Amino acid sequence: MAIDSRATGGRRGWRLAGHVAAAARLTSSVARLGAARVIAAAGGMQRATLDLVFPAACASCEAELSPNVPDRFGIPICDRCLDEMEFIAGPTCARCGAPVPRIGRSTDEPGADTLRTHGCARCRGRKMWFDETIAAGLYSNRLREIVLRMKDANGDALSLTIGSLVWQQCGERLAAIGADVVAPIPLHWRRRLAHRTNSAAILSEVLSRKLSLSLAERLLRRRKHTQPQSSVAPSQRWDNVRQAFSVRRGYHLNQAHVLLVDDILTTGATCSEAARALRKAGAARITVIVVARAIH
Repeated sequence: MAIDSRATGGRRGWRLAGHVAAAARLTSSVARLGAARVIAAAGGMQRATLDLVFPAACASCEAELSPNVPDRFGIPICDRCLDEMEFIAGPTCARCGAPVPRIGRSTDEPGADTLRTHGCARCRGRKMWFDETIAAGLYSNRLREIVLRMKDANGDALSLTIGSLVWQQCGERLAAIGADVVAPIPLHWRRRLAHRTNSAAILSEVLSRKLSLSLAERLLRRRKHTQPQSSVAPSQRWDNVRQAFSVRRGYHLNQAHVLLVDDILTTGATCSEAARALRKAGAARITVIVVARAIH
């Protein structure tokens, strides 16, 4: 599948954000995660030595993590916070990622095909411009709190940690889909200026490195300053983001498979509208990956 961008000069034509941008954000996160974790992430002294001087802290609740107790997923989140997250383990709707009742003993039974092609009761009958949704957990309890904190400028280090958590939960499935490039849902420049961050972009950095795929952070442009989806009634969210996205000039998605990254999926309106722009630019397949799936 040909992937090209004449507007940028990065590897395979994509503009790469890489470790430099992540390291720059890490410097502002000392107070939240502890100096040891920040320096280690930036490639400083050995972690074992640093933990003796600066004990690691949970990225979620900031409780001190014991160096004698191994991290459950190899990330700085305590067991208590992990236990308060509702990870998705059972069958899900392939279109929107919502959990669904188990149909039978095997996902190869006829009912599963219906979910793959027509969706579940939450998304059936609605045109979705993306093909598949993968979600790490449900938008509730601790995971909901974390997603909201990730939207703040002080949540950049938390976003990096959650990116690793998403990989732990969904990495095998993400590696199997065969995506060509990773792209985040962009913020409008006004909202980016207000929030001073974009958690979807940070998540994309983590996942692109894990998958060894190019990161196209500037592939999509948010050309309309819309109302926040959380402030709009679910029935009006599709109109709120209609034609809100476009692909920047010079990008050519010649039958590419795009991994589209966001923090939360509720109705699917935002990701669907972004996927519409990608389709028009030539994308053949679009898979959405989110931290949390909201059930409304």
